[in-house]
Amino acid sequence: MLRRQSAFTLMEILVVIAIIIVIAAIALPVYAKIKTGSNKAVALAVLKNLGSAAATYAGQHDGLLPEEDAAGKEDWGTMTTPDQQKAWYNALPKQMGVKSPSDYVKEGRTAAFYTKENILFLPGARYSEMKKSQKPLFAIAINGKLQRKDKDDKKNDVRIQSITNPSRTVIFLEQGLPGEERAHETISKKDYDGAPKGNAKSFVARYTNKGVISFLDGGAREVAGKDLLTATGEIIWAADADTNQSTILWTTDPKSDPNGKTGGAPAAN
Repeated sequence: MLRRQSAFTLMEILVVIAIIIVIAAIALPVYAKIKTGSNKAVALAVLKNLGSAAATYAGQHDGLLPEEDAAGKEDWGTMTTPDQQKAWYNALPKQMGVKSPSDYVKEGRTAAFYTKENILFLPGARYSEMKKSQKPLFAIAINGKLQRKDKDDKKNDVRIQSITNPSRTVIFLEQGLPGEERAHETISKKDYDGAPKGNAKSFVARYTNKGVISFLDGGAREVAGKDLLTATGEIIWAADADTNQSTILWTTDPKSDPNGKTGGAPAAN
C-alpha cells in the first residue's frame, strides 16, 4: 500500500514564518547593541592609547606635543612629505610601532587605512566610499584648540608643561565624517569633514548618542554633545573652569575661553 506523503499546510508555514519574524525582531536589536558596545570599547582603547602616546612623545621631544596637521592639503599625494611626518597622525603611530598613513601610501595600500589593521581606524565610523579614495578620512581628531593663534595671528608650538590640568584637558576626540548624524543640533554639516584636527564643534556621537574623548593623562570617557556644547553652539566654558572640576577643558590655560579666536582670556567688562 502506498503511503501518503506528509506536507506542511499553509497554516503551518505561516506559523513558522511568524516565529522567524519574532526571533529576528528580538535578535537584531540585541546584535546591534552588542556591536555598538564592541565599537565603543575599541574607540575608548584607541583614544586612550593615543592620549598616552602624545604624552610620551612630548617627553621624548623636549615637552613638545606633536603638530596638529601640516600646511596644505591632507590628501594621499602629500602624506609622505617631510612636514607631514611631524603631524600627530604620522608621528604617533610610528612611535607606537605601527603603520602610519604615510606608510600605507608608500606601500600602495591606502585601502588598508580603512581596516582594523590601522590604529586610527574606528569600526563604528561611517567612512564615505566616495571620499576615502581621495584622502585619508580621520574618525579621530586632535584637539585644535590647544595650538591657538596668538595676538600676531601666529600659531606657536604647544609644550605639555603649559597645560595646567592634563587630566581634564582634551587631546583627542571622535571626529565627524561626511554624512554622519550630528551629535548636537548646532553642529554644521560642513564641520564633519574627517579632518585630523577638531574640537567640540566637530564632535560626533556614534554610540547611543555618545562619543569618546581622551585626555593628556591617558584617560578617556564617553560624553554626549550636550556635555560639550551650549544650546547656542558654543563650547561649554566658565570663568571658574580652573577650579570647577566638572568642566572639560579645551585650551592649555583653563582661564582662556575656547570660543575666542586667540589663546588669550576674554577682556574684563
